[in-house]
Amino acid sequence: MYTQLDCLRAEGDRSPVVFIHGFPDSPLMFERYYAPEEREQAWLQGRPIYTIAFPNRFTNPNYPPLRALMGEILQTEVEQLLRKVIASSPTGQIVPVVHDWGATCTWKFIRRHGAAGIEKMVAFSVASSFRYDVWEHGLRALGWSYSALFGSAWMIRIPAYQRFVTYMITKFGGYKSEQADTLWKDCYHYWYGFVRLLILPTDLIGLRYRPAFTDFPFPVLFIRSPLDRLPSNAAFEKALKARADCRFVLYEDANHWFPEQHAERTLQEVRSFV
Repeated sequence: MYTQLDCLRAEGDRSPVVFIHGFPDSPLMFERYYAPEEREQAWLQGRPIYTIAFPNRFTNPNYPPLRALMGEILQTEVEQLLRKVIASSPTGQIVPVVHDWGATCTWKFIRRHGAAGIEKMVAFSVASSFRYDVWEHGLRALGWSYSALFGSAWMIRIPAYQRFVTYMITKFGGYKSEQADTLWKDCYHYWYGFVRLLILPTDLIGLRYRPAFTDFPFPVLFIRSPLDRLPSNAAFEKALKARADCRFVLYEDANHWFPEQHAERTLQEVRSFV
């Protein structure tokens, strides 16, 4: 398999916590969340702990070929691993803690297979609904063209161009890493960027509109930054605010990588919610 499931703690009689990273750190983004001292906190006590890592330059440089990516191999594998952890759960449910791409895949899993295996969910940056919501974002949906820029660095192996893309992500997006110079290697999941440009006009005129997905029975903690406005929507956030068992938090002063860059602040929310 291209994705990697690691069990950090197998013991426990409560629903397991499953961490799934987002672009591009895997699973280092959540290191603080499952550190030995954090495992003594009430929200993790008695819970098995797992991580699911996409291929990445840090811990799992097992990149799939383009043909496999086009066949949704990584989504398929994530769903297989989620079903595996749910099947072994002492409660028959799990608590996903997910960011970015991990959130996208988990929401898709829930939409495809139902919510029976989910006790609670902590989602960072990406909401539950279709991400190209032209009725809300209008021409701002053109902002999704960044996927073509990021994906081109993976396909066009010109060092100067790859450095340019890295500059755009680090300087304008706020990403920080000691290995930022090799960031382009983890841009492979933006392979669809050029296709996205071709079909974006259909979004702008509403041909591919899908209503917001808010019919989930489990509690959700959703945190995002201003940079995450496009992968969220007002209907989803309004639904969270209307439910006593859910929580929506906006970090006005943070960027997309707040789960790592503001770990302690975010952990306080997670501890309280879970």
